[in-house]
Amino acid sequence: MRTAATVFLVLLVAVCAVLAPGAGAFEGYRAKTVSARGAAAPAWEPLPMPPGHGFVNVKTDCGAKGDGRTDDTDALLSVIGTGKDPSLGGTTHPKFGVVREIYLPAGTYLVSRPLIAGGKKKWIQGAGAGETILRLKDGCPGFQDAVRPQVLLDTKGKVHGAQNFGVQVHDLTIDVGRGNPGAVGLHFHTNNGGTCGNVVIRSSDLQRRGAVGLAMNQWAPGPGLVKNLLVEGFDKGIFIAHDQYSMVFEHITLKGQREVGFENAGNTVSLRGLHSTNAVPAVRNRGSSAMMCLVEAHLGGGSARAAAIENTKDGGLFARDVTTAGYGTALTSDAAGGKEVKGPNVEEFSSHPVLSLFDSPPKSLRLPIEDPPRLPYGDVSAWVSVAAHGAKPSYGQKERFDCTEAFQKAIDSGAETVYVPAGYGYLITGTVHLRGKLKRLISYNGQITAQTGEKPLFRLEDGASPVFVLEGGGSTYGSECGVWIEHASRRTLVCVGVFSYRNTVPGGKVFMEDGCAVPLVFDRQKVWIRHVNTESYEVNPHIVNRGGDLWILGIKTEKDRTIIGTYDGGRTELLGGLLYKNRERVGQAPCFINVGSSHSLVYRAKGVPYDVHVEETRGGQKRTLPKEKTHGWRATLYVGYEGR
Repeated sequence: MRTAATVFLVLLVAVCAVLAPGAGAFEGYRAKTVSARGAAAPAWEPLPMPPGHGFVNVKTDCGAKGDGRTDDTDALLSVIGTGKDPSLGGTTHPKFGVVREIYLPAGTYLVSRPLIAGGKKKWIQGAGAGETILRLKDGCPGFQDAVRPQVLLDTKGKVHGAQNFGVQVHDLTIDVGRGNPGAVGLHFHTNNGGTCGNVVIRSSDLQRRGAVGLAMNQWAPGPGLVKNLLVEGFDKGIFIAHDQYSMVFEHITLKGQREVGFENAGNTVSLRGLHSTNAVPAVRNRGSSAMMCLVEAHLGGGSARAAAIENTKDGGLFARDVTTAGYGTALTSDAAGGKEVKGPNVEEFSSHPVLSLFDSPPKSLRLPIEDPPRLPYGDVSAWVSVAAHGAKPSYGQKERFDCTEAFQKAIDSGAETVYVPAGYGYLITGTVHLRGKLKRLISYNGQITAQTGEKPLFRLEDGASPVFVLEGGGSTYGSECGVWIEHASRRTLVCVGVFSYRNTVPGGKVFMEDGCAVPLVFDRQKVWIRHVNTESYEVNPHIVNRGGDLWILGIKTEKDRTIIGTYDGGRTELLGGLLYKNRERVGQAPCFINVGSSHSLVYRAKGVPYDVHVEETRGGQKRTLPKEKTHGWRATLYVGYEGR
């Protein structure tokens, strides 16, 4: 049988994200701003667009003007509206057919109708939040009814709610203009991974009118990641609903909302680094299926008549390191008999009783949190494309082109950054060695067909830079490899997008973001993960931590195997996630295993029941936590570690 990663790659979908090398928890969106065309936006570093990137340019290829006066709706829809299935609203572009990779250069694009995706897997890329602006016409018909709101940019359309894989929206501003009370800025829908990052959504209305800034309220939102987001105005800044699936948010700024800053109506949400300036409640978590994990937040500008955080209708809530200002109450909750934290600060809060199997401190593990190290993109003219060395996609062709040698030649060319243009099916049949002067391998949605057998696809070796970034990329169906990346160095690895992982050299640091893969096997590493989706019947456990520190902000799982096993004195902290056993094929397995180690867990389970949620061994004694002992298949906090 193939190694465990073989199955992962067969099931893998194209998930590609963009690393935004921002600052710390709040610096990235509270610090300096840049101004362009009258727009102010945080100074996030946008993704550069090198020659031959493979995206369709809406100005040069589609006739969009981007001058703030011309109606560009038709030009934008000519590519955003493309899709394979006409019954789902999909069209075809006369020159490019079905388009997934779309680039909006600097400019203000005036829009008068909804921009609705006609197919899945769209990547909509701007030139920067202060440079690329989608702006709705003032007083636009169709956007006047707040009871029946209309979306300006919708990444779902009629696509099946659980099959909209790997959607990307980056580096732009969405402005719903003035006099549009029924406008929703962005409906961001993605499945099994996908990222909305470095985005501003605002209402320019004098009264900040608009229905919702960022909506995720159609069936089956997520899993995915929203990071580096600023929402100004609207009745609701962010609104998410539905118990299937989950979303992760990090470094979010909300300002000037009229009803609530962030409302979760039943989803499983992990949120770190929320900065809210609002008189109304900053956070509302409601419904028995709602599960929210909120850490490191500052909620200011509050009214003395309001609570900063409202947890209602038996919502599950874990909150930690929250500061508030101006509010009459920091937190109110009606779950488990009701609780209130007067505040102004919340050190740690669990809406339901803390669970444990052995004597353990009733507090979360509090592993140290680090953001990924910055690695600026640098001079794009010095970048090297794998296409310059002969690589080309050939999926579905009778004669496949082997790109292994071309990838390796580009890497060994001496360039610090090598990139893979957009394309489907770059065939690789041998391990590609990441070494020498190379600092970053970045994919512009270039999808790889891996045929390396038991060998790893990529192997990170010693090199000139102490930090290496593997950014983006995805896999076609039918790929087979031992593991996506083998970490054979103590160099720090930042891995963004699709991955499975193992290390042969312990003692390093690993940062992972928006991944869809198994297995993940960490041997004495320090690991930080922002959103991961694991699905496998064959891999058990999906994630292994042997003697290291593993910190996860948000997970979503499927199938019926153990999710995380912690061994050999390791420490694991899970801050939110949905364990979705959509079917049982192999048989029962505990969700989490802890053998002589430490873990603290915040999560919710759904679907076919896990009979055992936690299996823990301490001092040679094994105990189990059955589903009946949880809070409706939820743990707003489970702890399993000895006091320090």
